[in-house]
Amino acid sequence: MRILDVITSKPFVKHFIIASLAILLLFWFTFRFIGCYTRHGDEIMVPNLLGVQVSQINEADPDANFEFLVIDSVFDDGYEKGAVVLQDPPASSMVKKGRKVYLTINSSQPEMVAMPNLVDLSLRQALNIVKSAGLKIGTLEYVDHFAKNAVLGQKYEGSGIQPGVMLQKGSPVQLVLGKGLEAEIISVPFLIGKSEEEAFDFLNNAMLNVGNVTYFDEKDKLHSRVYMQSPTTRADTVLVPGASVDLWFKSDLDFDFDRLIKSMEADTIVSDSLSEDTLF
Repeated sequence: MRILDVITSKPFVKHFIIASLAILLLFWFTFRFIGCYTRHGDEIMVPNLLGVQVSQINEADPDANFEFLVIDSVFDDGYEKGAVVLQDPPASSMVKKGRKVYLTINSSQPEMVAMPNLVDLSLRQALNIVKSAGLKIGTLEYVDHFAKNAVLGQKYEGSGIQPGVMLQKGSPVQLVLGKGLEAEIISVPFLIGKSEEEAFDFLNNAMLNVGNVTYFDEKDKLHSRVYMQSPTTRADTVLVPGASVDLWFKSDLDFDFDRLIKSMEADTIVSDSLSEDTLF
């Protein structure tokens, strides 16, 4: 019997159709089972727990959709003691029911650290040491002195502080620095899209201070980005050492910073080219 006769015979066609349907049903049941097992498409929104007391976390999830785990504690004077300061996944994320949410809470007892000796160091060295010591820069004060960016003094709350004095971790310290022999002129840095830590570090390394800080959304160290700054970055705007730059922050979860940066960079190029044209 020829192969064509076998393929076209009624018994073969009948069994082929039955086998094909069986395979299709097997795939259908398999995918249905996997979908049910993994709860595919069954996602819920993570609540915003920033600022919520750790004792009240379960009240924010009355249906017990999540498993909350406290994994770390820090001290942040911007939050109440025992409040959540960081969460992962972040608020408004869509996840499956039963997902673990990792929390960092604000410590009730701030850690104490020793004030380092910063005198006679360069600004860059001092900034690195302050950060590694668990402190932060309050202000940079520039005075007339031939040694440019040399640390001439260190202060806490406006008064001189000696090395070894214990301070709360995260306390702001003030540095007194030399201006140098020649007047320094600083271009306004472009900070749009930078995180709080990046923006603060960038300003201090540029011999500038952080001015007023405003948050359009909840303060979130993971997602807050610079949305506006004053003064803005322009070719004809310059600052002197110790000048301040005001910052406004917005969450990158609700805003397209890449698009904003591209539009601002384009505006800057056009503005600079117009400025150059007016010179000739």
